[in-house]
Amino acid sequence: MPKILNLSLNLFIALLLACNDSKQTSLVSQTINSNNGVSPDTLDLIYDGPKGFTLGYFPNDVIQAARVKECQITEQDSNSTRVARKISFDSNGNILKDENNFFSHWFEGTVRGIYKYLYDSSNNLLQMKGIPEENSKDSVMTINNYNQKAQLFSRDQYEFEKRLKPGVDRHLPGPNDFEKFPTWNKLETYNYSHSLDTIIVETIYEEKVAEKEKYILQFDSLNRLQKITKYRNTTFVEVTHYNYEPNSIIGNLSRKMNDGKDWIYNSKIIIDTSGRQIEKIVFNDNGIEKVKMTTTYNPDGTISNIKYNNTLQIFKYSYY
Repeated sequence: MPKILNLSLNLFIALLLACNDSKQTSLVSQTINSNNGVSPDTLDLIYDGPKGFTLGYFPNDVIQAARVKECQITEQDSNSTRVARKISFDSNGNILKDENNFFSHWFEGTVRGIYKYLYDSSNNLLQMKGIPEENSKDSVMTINNYNQKAQLFSRDQYEFEKRLKPGVDRHLPGPNDFEKFPTWNKLETYNYSHSLDTIIVETIYEEKVAEKEKYILQFDSLNRLQKITKYRNTTFVEVTHYNYEPNSIIGNLSRKMNDGKDWIYNSKIIIDTSGRQIEKIVFNDNGIEKVKMTTTYNPDGTISNIKYNNTLQIFKYSYY
């Protein structure tokens, strides 16, 4: 019993210190008076491609219109059936809580951890806080800062951990070289700027620019994303081309590897009459289909199930 009381007391002190630390370092979203920044929709282009090319599991407008309160995703394969993800939404369709139990993302691996989200009155994401692994004592947090135009100005990433004591050799720390209790420690900051069709992402580490990525976007005559060229610290990294056909979009990515060779990734999505992705296909270098993901929808526009390889993901909803 004394051990339990002692652990509880230590936990209380740690949480108290964390709260005090949060107040001291202003761990809340800030509005920055600056012309630098990028709209979230434009930023999505460099990571997800044109609208619909990357499957959106829970489009805000669809979730809000259907009055979805919670979603539970069950994964089935030839060996097992398990609940892989549970999501809670507010009445505006925003994700409030996301619990992942090795949830399988298409071509991105599995996701673990529990995450909570905070928004402002305009539904801009202000903060994400979570535990990335089960039974972990460390937490992570991301804070988004916006300019006065509601464009994303910067993104701060933190980890709740024990900091090194001042003056300690950070390369060879010992058990006694850390503070007694964990606090929020900033890992890095991403600064965003957008001019014409160029997006700059700066990674700030220990108040210095550690890396600068530049994305040059090109659009066709219908203002559809046609090409993205990525540079890192002035060095070419990759280029992605998008070609549009009736009811489909083809993506061709070519990335320069460290050995000088090009890595090619070719994929295609099929769109239904409502503009929703119903198939995504990845091709081998010879153009033969390698793997395909199919998505079916409920009448209200929410996802019913996703199938690829030997995995079936079944979506079950509850409503307001």
